[in-house]
Amino acid sequence: MRWSNVAVIFSRELRDQIRDRRTLFMIFVLPILLYPLLGYGMLQFTATLAQRPRTVVVIGAANLPASPRLLNPAGDGFDPALFDDPGDASRLLVRVERPDGPWGDPLRRKQALRRGDASAAVIIPGDLPAILRREGQIEVPVEFNSVDEPSQITYRRLREMLDRWGRRIVSARLDRDHKPIGYAEPIRLLVGDVATPSEVGSNVWSRLFPFLLVVMALTGAFYPAVDLCAGEKERGTMETLLISPASRSEIVLGKFLTVMIASVLTAVLNLVSMGITGIGIAWRISSLAASPDQQAAGAAVALTAPTVQSAFWMLVILIPLAAFFAAICVALAVLARSMKEGQYYMTPLYLISMPLIFLSLAPEVELNLFYSLVPITGVALLLRALILGGYDVAFRYFLPVLLPMMVYAAVSLRWAIDQFQREDVLFREAERFSLGTWLRHLYRDREPTPTAGESVLCFALILASSWLFMSYRGEPEGGPGPWDVIAGQLFIAIPPVLMALLLTSSPRRTLRLRWPEGRYLFLAAALAFALNPIVNELEPIIQRLFPVPDAIKAAFGQLMGRSAGLATMVTTFALVPAICEELAFRGLILSGLQRQHRTRSAILLSALMFGFLHVLMSLFQQLFNATLLGIVLGLLAVRSRSLLPGIVFHFLNNAIAVTFSARIRGGEGGAIAGWLYRDPAEGRYHVVWVVAGAIVSCGLLYVLWSRDRGRTDEPEAIPAEAQTGSCPTDPACAEMTPD
Repeated sequence: MRWSNVAVIFSRELRDQIRDRRTLFMIFVLPILLYPLLGYGMLQFTATLAQRPRTVVVIGAANLPASPRLLNPAGDGFDPALFDDPGDASRLLVRVERPDGPWGDPLRRKQALRRGDASAAVIIPGDLPAILRREGQIEVPVEFNSVDEPSQITYRRLREMLDRWGRRIVSARLDRDHKPIGYAEPIRLLVGDVATPSEVGSNVWSRLFPFLLVVMALTGAFYPAVDLCAGEKERGTMETLLISPASRSEIVLGKFLTVMIASVLTAVLNLVSMGITGIGIAWRISSLAASPDQQAAGAAVALTAPTVQSAFWMLVILIPLAAFFAAICVALAVLARSMKEGQYYMTPLYLISMPLIFLSLAPEVELNLFYSLVPITGVALLLRALILGGYDVAFRYFLPVLLPMMVYAAVSLRWAIDQFQREDVLFREAERFSLGTWLRHLYRDREPTPTAGESVLCFALILASSWLFMSYRGEPEGGPGPWDVIAGQLFIAIPPVLMALLLTSSPRRTLRLRWPEGRYLFLAAALAFALNPIVNELEPIIQRLFPVPDAIKAAFGQLMGRSAGLATMVTTFALVPAICEELAFRGLILSGLQRQHRTRSAILLSALMFGFLHVLMSLFQQLFNATLLGIVLGLLAVRSRSLLPGIVFHFLNNAIAVTFSARIRGGEGGAIAGWLYRDPAEGRYHVVWVVAGAIVSCGLLYVLWSRDRGRTDEPEAIPAEAQTGSCPTDPACAEMTPD
């Protein structure tokens, strides 16, 4: 990487963006104008709605007692003493109607409320005086329209006012009978809020700022990325840039830095403008209070500005978040032929990002090790903890949040560079899509192995079919059984087999259906036994970091109980998953990824997909073990060019877990349990076996990695220039190696 070229590309792209009036408007002008206009416009609109009086129809007002009063002396409103603020009584206008009039008819009354002739209706029963004399319970019907927001507000005000009227009736009875207030209300709550006014105000910002940070960082990266990549194709300047001395990687890095700067500036300016506007609105609202004390309290509680320390950490968190969005947006924008198409590609990114940020707003979602690994949710929760002043929790998960974000950004940037290396992506021509022609092309021009896109499609079909199966099968009586597990595995195997038969000319090569050399079967079996102590050693650690809910433990124990018999357990949990999952992930998915990516990248991506499937099908706790084992399984498949070693390893790994270890932990192992395990209940081997397993596993993996290096089913993905011989001096071509 020549950083001088990167600096030249960066300065060029930055100057182009500064000259673009649309970009300047989106980054600088819009945040300054938007939030003050929106804030004060909403303030005026809300004040107008709040001050508008609502009409309440009171039917049978003649039946009301003289004391305590419900209506004012004029009969056109409620008694002001029934409200916390006597001025609130003017917001409810009373219209008295006779019980024998139109409003006395229930059907006509409901129709009138639906038309909006009144916001609510209160029906005073005719026997109210008699009920009061015998001190019975009074039932006062209140009708309103729940789908009408003003009617809902009116009902809530009525309910509070009628409750206070009922308490005044009780108070009058207590005075008459010379009873203390504790006779009717034996318990009085004394509520104390330990939160300081600044913490109450920070709670508002802690929910608002993370949402704005994500949305504005994504928005700030969206438009510059589309303009710098898809816009260059439209303007015809992409070819001029490609013949410059800068390599493809340097060009992408320069564009990436430009988009990242735009993302950071957009987010910062929007947050600053929003914060200043919010504080101004808070003081404006608090100035409407009745007394100076209420003004000060309202101003302090409404919206307290975040501390300087919180603002500093907000900027620190923004950098990896902006890098993540910038890399993804650049990669997607490179795929687009035009700016219009680039906007279509960006829409799914918004749809994926929004649920992740909304997840952080849920009341039960707190920052922990699991959520720290979720790309956007972890950042939002960390920022929320910092704004609230929870520095002990924030600093504990600071690195677990930022390091994964940096990894995600690096992976996304690598994807963008890979896209920029492909001529068929940079110079795609406009095409007319015809479903019939496309289907004929898929069948007529089939290639021996699938493309990377078809692999991703296969993974999506597996997720969709598995999810639909679990959602619509219902809960079997007595809990799920072995046949439910087997049926779920079939939904994993069917999509890759069908796609291999329909979309490839060599299903046997795609699914790696060939007999391997014997040494790979030996390596697979040996690795299964050697890695078992390490896997069992990691399992309690993962369980402590990510505890399994008791309900899931009970369901799994019930499933194991219904799988009576050794043969049933081995078939259900070892043999069927080994065959079905290997056909999918080390068969079609790995073959397609390997065709357009480096071998190590293809293995890693297929392993991550393998781990994510286990999150969906069972538990998040299986993500780590499944991903690590997926890497070993992918390496076995690539080196042996066969699916069978992976099936052997997968089968033995699962079989050991559900039979041998389970039997010994259950007390059937006797002396063998003490010889193998230092903690039979947890399945943790003696240290000597863990060390021996680690040494043997490292040796076997080294042999597997180094032997037959470069032996694959498909040649490694290389730039189109290298395939045609047109870039013999391009460092990007010279750096391509098999592994």
